[in-house]
Amino acid sequence: MKQLRYIIFISLLFPLFGCEKVLDVESTRAIGEVNMWNSLEDARAALFGVYALNRAAMSDNNRHILYGDVRMADFEPTSRVDIKAIHNNLLNGDYKLINDLSDWRPFYATINAANLYLERIHEVYEKDKRFVEQTYNLDRAQVKALRAFSYFYMSRVWGDVPLILSSHEGSFTNKPRDSQDKIFALIEQDLLEAEPKLPYAYDGYDPEQTGAYYGQNIATYYGYGYLVSKQAVWTILAHMYAWRGDYANAAIYAQKIVDKTTRVSGSGAALAGTFRNVNDGLTVNVRYIGYMWAANHPAVLFAVARGELATSGVIEELTAADPIVPNRAIPAIYVPKDSLFSIYNEGTDARFSVDSVTKLVRSADGFFTGFDKPYPVFRKIFVPWFSFPNKQGINVPSDLGVFASPIVFSRFTEMGLLLAESKAALNDKDGAISILNQVRVNNGVPAYVSERDNGPLIDAIFKERRRELIGEGWRWYDYVRFKKIKNNDPKFNQLIQSGGIYWPVSRRLISQNPMLTQYPYWK
Repeated sequence: MKQLRYIIFISLLFPLFGCEKVLDVESTRAIGEVNMWNSLEDARAALFGVYALNRAAMSDNNRHILYGDVRMADFEPTSRVDIKAIHNNLLNGDYKLINDLSDWRPFYATINAANLYLERIHEVYEKDKRFVEQTYNLDRAQVKALRAFSYFYMSRVWGDVPLILSSHEGSFTNKPRDSQDKIFALIEQDLLEAEPKLPYAYDGYDPEQTGAYYGQNIATYYGYGYLVSKQAVWTILAHMYAWRGDYANAAIYAQKIVDKTTRVSGSGAALAGTFRNVNDGLTVNVRYIGYMWAANHPAVLFAVARGELATSGVIEELTAADPIVPNRAIPAIYVPKDSLFSIYNEGTDARFSVDSVTKLVRSADGFFTGFDKPYPVFRKIFVPWFSFPNKQGINVPSDLGVFASPIVFSRFTEMGLLLAESKAALNDKDGAISILNQVRVNNGVPAYVSERDNGPLIDAIFKERRRELIGEGWRWYDYVRFKKIKNNDPKFNQLIQSGGIYWPVSRRLISQNPMLTQYPYWK
């Protein structure tokens, strides 16, 4: 019943994104009423309200996959012209989808809610003695980390964005875009302040969080989503530094994750060396894991879980089709067969490979199925709602198209490959090769030997990220980092210099706020 009330609470927040203010989004009022900031229950509702808005921003219009895996990336549309425009980087196209994706207000909803929380939560601490100092510090740390994550996500998408550090209930003063360096300084500050107050797991064993959290055991919070941990902070920091080209600092935080032995419910499950595991976030057999079962595995470093089942805002809305969803003839997006042959072109890759003689897909547990059809179906991320047992007593996927998949921002193997990238950029070739080969060999791909035998190391690392992380929202951002490292493509360098690697700002926002500017590429 408590989880049902939480789901209802989240559902009440989602319809409120219609505000026409430039950055103020009315949904924060759901946690900003005068009588809100009085009790422990108010504190809890406000905290999970920020989590809910973060999920709403990430899943709105399937932003995560369209930004990361469709824009100039591997997934192509089967028929939709608006998605084709995104794939071809024609982001000035006058399509509702593109206009919505150019609008950053869903992320500012999270930021506004976070700012409001940080401004008001002390009132609960002063009024309700049940809201103890440990929980007060822990919850503030989570909210700071969520604010930092929203700013990092926006900065990768839009580059320079307005920096807002106070809440605005019903009004907003127009503000220009702030430099990405200024945004990153705030992200760094928030995360470094949050990290000491966060546990490795919300299981009551760490000094930052002892006992039951809000009176619930850890399993309860798997249903609510993935709470921000130390590992999540390290993950965001590592990617922020890598995006800036600061691989020395990126390596420091990626190494923390690879080295750290993380406990879950006191179990002592080790991260180090487990690059391939059936429960490694999103790898082989992911469709059997579901999201509540994967949530307690240390390989999931930071993710945004669903607060409810859904037919939209999940990757399956775009990728699932027959034979894994019987009532859909073709998917909305797919990876063409020629691309699959090019991407998975080494050895008997457990993720995807085709027998050269029979032309059949070798692995029944691979990332794609339906290869005998015109459009191969991506099944790596496939978490359907299961119906009642059939006549044989086996639960089978519902044909209603209802799913419960999370958005996994990063998992252990992803972070391992980022560490390999960082080491390669820092000329630690032996260290990079060691990590790269753990991933390759464990997936049935021959070990990388040397640049003489296998080509440039940095190319091999990014190729492995492409194979391993397909469909997880990384491809576009990886491509940008790769091009920056190589620095040998004048056309792409021009795209970087003119702001073309970022999304244009919504024309509607610019018309409402004349202080906003557009990058030259999109004018």
